[in-house]
Amino acid sequence: MIELLSTLIFGAIAVFFAIRLYSVLGRREGHMEAPAPRDVETRKDLASDSATHLRPAFEGPAAAGLEAIAAADTSFDPARFLEGARAAYEMIVEAFARGDRETLKPLLAPTVYDRYEAAIAKRETKGETVRTEIERIRSAEITEADHTDHVATIKVHFDAEIATETLDANGKSVAGDFSRLSTVHEDWVFQRRTDDSNPNWVLTRVASA
Repeated sequence: MIELLSTLIFGAIAVFFAIRLYSVLGRREGHMEAPAPRDVETRKDLASDSATHLRPAFEGPAAAGLEAIAAADTSFDPARFLEGARAAYEMIVEAFARGDRETLKPLLAPTVYDRYEAAIAKRETKGETVRTEIERIRSAEITEADHTDHVATIKVHFDAEIATETLDANGKSVAGDFSRLSTVHEDWVFQRRTDDSNPNWVLTRVASA
C-alpha cells in the first residue's frame, strides 16, 4: 500500500460510524437502581451485589492514565474502548484501501486525514487501486494512557495479519502480494476531549512498532 503504509495501515455513512463507535468506544450500559433494604439480610445481599459490580482498579503500564480518564469520564470502560479500537482499526485500514474519504473523515484527526487524503489522491492520479484484507487482528493492547487538559489519550498496540497489493491502471501488481499475509505491528494513538459532549475518539497518530 504506497508509502503511507510505512507509517500506517490504516460504504457506510459517517453517522453510522459515529453511532457505532459511540456504542463501543467507552459507553457503559445503565443499571437499575437497587430497592431500599428492608431488613438485615436484604442489606447483606445488596452489599454483596454492590461489591460484585465495583470497578476493579486498572492494572498494567497504563493504569494511572486509565484511572485519570475514568475520573474525568465515568462512562469510560477500557474493555469497551478496546472493542471499539479494534473495529476502528478494520474500518480505517479497509476504507483507506478503497479510497473511502467519507468513512475516514470522522474517524481521523484533521492532520491524519490530510495525509490519508493526499495519498488517496496521488493513487487516483496514477490510476492505481489497492486490495487489502485483514485476515485477523491477533492482539490489541492498551500500552499507554493519559488525561491532560481535558484530553484523553490512549495508545493501542496492534498485531495483525494483513494481505495487501497495489495494482496499476492496467491491473498489474506494482507493490505487495495479495496471496501472502504479512504480520503488521503498529501503535495507534486515539484521543477525545472529556469536556465535550462528542463521545467519539479519533485517530491522531500511527507508527510501526
